Amino acid sequence: MIRIYLVFALALLTMTANAQTPTDSVGIFAMMDGKAIRMDKITHNAIKGSGGLASAATFGMAKIKSKLQFKGNTSPNHFKGTAVFRMYFGAPQTTDLVKLYQFTANYSAKDFEVARFDVKKNARTLTGVSASLLGSSVGVSAADDLSVTVTETRPKVYDITVSGKPGEYCFMFVANGTNGFGGVYDFTIE
Repeated sequence: MIRIYLVFALALLTMTANAQTPTDSVGIFAMMDGKAIRMDKITHNAIKGSGGLASAATFGMAKIKSKLQFKGNTSPNHFKGTAVFRMYFGAPQTTDLVKLYQFTANYSAKDFEVARFDVKKNARTLTGVSASLLGSSVGVSAADDLSVTVTETRPKVYDITVSGKPGEYCFMFVANGTNGFGGVYDFTIE
């Protein structure tokens, strides 16, 4: 009888141990009202082009642009004045590896940038490609008028504070040239 209880206890321990591993916490969290709220990645729903006619009329001197378009004109993650986040890096569970590959142990907060969305009607856009006869750039540019402070609180755990003028922003993974094409983590500063 004791063996049955022992087998049952070990089986129960095995089932619950998987649910409480430290790998569950990898990702980016918005720190709001003393709580850590996991942020979900959003991906672009369309790629819009502009400037083709002007470029043709000027024989390639005017720029053409390709913009990543995201649904909605605002994020569900709203901050007043200053936005505070925590990033955890480690070993995502196998089922979440595709979704959270940016947070594996070989990356860090240095592999992320903050970009500003352009808001138009019910969509937000990031310029992904800009090209003309005189040159081109590929990848979304980081917002340059923000104050971003990164503090490593312990190995592979970072507290990030973002201050700037009101607007729509996002964290984008920039390692390996992905720059927003693999999805972004959006937030709003009011």
